[in-house]
Amino acid sequence: MSAKVAGPAAAPAPLPDRAPPAPGSLFWLPALPRWWRPWGAIALDVLIAVACAPFDAHFRTAFPEGDIQSLLPQGWAMWCTVVAALLLVLRRRFPVAVAAVITGGLLLGTGSVLATIVAYYSLARHTPRLRTVFIAAPTGLLLILGMAALHLRRYAPLHGTVFAETTVLIVFAGLIAVVLPVLAGLYPRTPRQPWWWEHRSAMLFDILLVLLFPLANPIALVSGLNGAQRDPLLLPAPVVVMVVMVQGVALLWRRRYPDALAAVSVLLIPLVLPSFSILPVSLYALAKYGASRRNLLLGSGAAAAILVVWTMVTTGFNAEAFVPYSIFLVVPSVVVPVLFGMYRGAKRSLMVTLQDRADRLEREQHLLASQARMEERTRIAREMHDVVSHRVSLMVVHAGALEAGAGGTGVASDTGKLIGDMGRQALNELRQVLGVLRLDDGDQQVPLSPQPTPDDIATLVEESRAAGMRIAFDVIGEPPAVDSTVQPTLYRVIQEGLTNAHKHAGQVAARVEVRYQKDAVRVIVENEAPDGPVLTLLPSGGHGLVGLGERVTVLGGTFEAGPLESGGFRITATVPLR
Repeated sequence: MSAKVAGPAAAPAPLPDRAPPAPGSLFWLPALPRWWRPWGAIALDVLIAVACAPFDAHFRTAFPEGDIQSLLPQGWAMWCTVVAALLLVLRRRFPVAVAAVITGGLLLGTGSVLATIVAYYSLARHTPRLRTVFIAAPTGLLLILGMAALHLRRYAPLHGTVFAETTVLIVFAGLIAVVLPVLAGLYPRTPRQPWWWEHRSAMLFDILLVLLFPLANPIALVSGLNGAQRDPLLLPAPVVVMVVMVQGVALLWRRRYPDALAAVSVLLIPLVLPSFSILPVSLYALAKYGASRRNLLLGSGAAAAILVVWTMVTTGFNAEAFVPYSIFLVVPSVVVPVLFGMYRGAKRSLMVTLQDRADRLEREQHLLASQARMEERTRIAREMHDVVSHRVSLMVVHAGALEAGAGGTGVASDTGKLIGDMGRQALNELRQVLGVLRLDDGDQQVPLSPQPTPDDIATLVEESRAAGMRIAFDVIGEPPAVDSTVQPTLYRVIQEGLTNAHKHAGQVAARVEVRYQKDAVRVIVENEAPDGPVLTLLPSGGHGLVGLGERVTVLGGTFEAGPLESGGFRITATVPLR
């Protein structure tokens, strides 16, 4: 019969990107680039492009020629709008280029409304480097705001739109076209717990809060200064606008430095009109995230006092206007934010406490489960050792005698029968242990053998005598009605002592003594030194004596094991009677 010798394994051929098409297939398409997979993404991009193209084209043609400033004729601008929308099929591979082309199309006068939103979302979602997003997105925002202001400046006089409405439309265009899509695209890429925020939703909320204050407040301030003759400004309007924008940006740190932010907002009350101040937000943050109630009391009290004084100066110390105006300012700016912040802070503290307690209980449960598993493994190892070791050791001893052929045919027959009985006993005890291991919660209890008795101890000694060992067995005192856990421990101590004598000393003289005292029982297993080398030397793992020590210690007793001066070995165990 010949055998083939395998040669060196050849390098496996690289797998193709896709399975080759079947001959004559009608739906075969060439292999696509990796950045345009899977097919679901392809279908989605095509669907978005096809949906944006007619919408933007209809939006562009809805305005008469001349209403929207454009460098191109109406027909060319419409076709550029359609082409810009169709470029969205490349938004995953070239997000920066697609956003730049669509933004440039807006400069030419196209009406790429939906395409702009999708392009800036793709810019934030699919650009590899976030630094590129943080540079491209603000640049696009400034260009779009400028184009929106230019178009509205041309469109507003034709339809009687006032300056305040135009300003609101510009802010709305910037939020819808760039800010919200970029934040939505950055959300999946943000870490779950970024910097000092609890989660990324909190970070995005604070960013939106910051964007609302610099964009909306200065515009509303500038548009309403002409009619705000009752609210004198201590600083020029451009400086006030800059202060409002700076304090709006400072809201990013309202969760990390609530005390400092509240102090700054209170100090800026005389310089900034209350309607454009971040005082309510800062006091709410101080009440929710601040660690000191004293700082909250001082900050809210100082804010209320400054607002009352500011109201007195503004109303010209007119008592009729002072009271309602001061209440109108203090309640929504101080009282409501502080109370709501205290409520949210107490709820947050409660949730944190409950979460910590749940985590601690879970850790304790894991530790207890691990400890229980270790104890159960130790108990199982001890039971397996005690069940198997003694029976197998006697079987090996008898098998050695059977192999030597001592005593003739009759002795060999008796020895073989004895080996069979011992093997069956070992199998029965092993089956009981394994049955306990396999027992489920819904199964019935595995039938167990009765606990060892003093008669079983005598049988144990007789089994070792039958193996050729000379044993002196003494029982001193009357065995009382002891606890059910004491007698099995005594049985295991004697069993392990005789097993060790068989393993390490062979057929030597041994002594077993069981002494029943008034409140304890003492067991001594002692064997002499072997006369020569032990022929039936058995392997030993050293775990038997450790298991015995654990058994005796659990019952509150003492255990000693060690060699004698004569070369023998002694095991002594004292177990209290309960």
